[in-house]
Amino acid sequence: MKKYLGLMISTGTLLVSISIGELFLRTFAPISDPYAAFKTPSHYIPSQFPKHFRLVIEAEEGLPGVQGKNVFSTNNMGFRGDDLARPKPDQEVRIFLVGGSTTECMNLDDSQALNQVLQDELTRSIPHGTSVKVYNAGKAGDRSYDHVAMIVHRIVHLQPDLIVVFAGFNDLNASIKNADYLHYRANGYEVKLALPMLVKLLGTEFELGKRLYYLLGSLTGKTDKQIFEEIPVKTNYWEKVKVRMSVPISNTIPRTDLVAYRNNLTTIAGVARVHGVRLVFMTQPSSWNSSIDPSIKNWHWMLHRAGTTYSETAMETALTSFNKVMGEVAAEQGIPLVDLVNSIPKSTEFFIDDVHFNVKGAHAVGTQVASFILSKGLIPLDGNRQEAFLR
Repeated sequence: MKKYLGLMISTGTLLVSISIGELFLRTFAPISDPYAAFKTPSHYIPSQFPKHFRLVIEAEEGLPGVQGKNVFSTNNMGFRGDDLARPKPDQEVRIFLVGGSTTECMNLDDSQALNQVLQDELTRSIPHGTSVKVYNAGKAGDRSYDHVAMIVHRIVHLQPDLIVVFAGFNDLNASIKNADYLHYRANGYEVKLALPMLVKLLGTEFELGKRLYYLLGSLTGKTDKQIFEEIPVKTNYWEKVKVRMSVPISNTIPRTDLVAYRNNLTTIAGVARVHGVRLVFMTQPSSWNSSIDPSIKNWHWMLHRAGTTYSETAMETALTSFNKVMGEVAAEQGIPLVDLVNSIPKSTEFFIDDVHFNVKGAHAVGTQVASFILSKGLIPLDGNRQEAFLR
């Protein structure tokens, strides 16, 4: 009897200690849930940042054009930029940037990101009394159907004057992975998870479980998927490059689903038109096949997609086909087009890697877009302010 009593006391003590430890960690030192996206999905906007989200990311040594620690944060509505007022103030011109990681500028400080550069440039050029606010809705991995969801369910309700859509690469990536643009599930709306995944989902509901998950991950090493998709506190571009270099270049041609991409861009054009919102498209440049800076290829990692490493020529040709579709839709729908492909040099002076901009690259793009918007008269000004602006 004493033996069982002692076992019960030991078990109870252990459980109480675990509970106290869990409560302390949950209250004072919570960490991110690696499976949060599986547990709190949005049926309307599958990809978005929470409000008041904040990260400090340190650039690894030698990263082209980015140094030190940089802050990435979101405002009261989950967008990068100043806090957003509702309803929109009378004197505010409200612009949204929509796109993937090239728009997002995750590794650049808030003060250097594309949205801030564009806001600063426009503010310097518009008449006194008008406030320009540029909000960044870009998120890594977002494809054209994510852009449709974001614009339809979030942005049009926030009274935008102008939406800038910067897309291309992520739809190429989705095509390579044979993404289903119809979002059809063969078994209805049921999502069946294997037992190991269910255990992981349950275990990571607890702070101790999260820490165990990350500890085991550090001991067993990261998978290629984790290296490519995680958001580290210190950039890991060189790790990604090593994964790309470990797989020989294939002669395979990347799959391209241009019909679905065209349909989504046309949908965005239609939504903007019926809501009376001006629209700008931007093509996606890359640093592939550079003739001016051979060193940039040392930072290429995005040639490795879904287990295959494609040649620079094959990927550039595929991306060009998406940019061509964007240009065609822009012409058909009367949408102003910023052709970045032919204006951003393929070098480490402007690019971190295959497609992402460094500090100087983001500044060059933001400045160019501001000049384009001003030259096309896309900022809505009225009365005397419009007359002064046009002069």
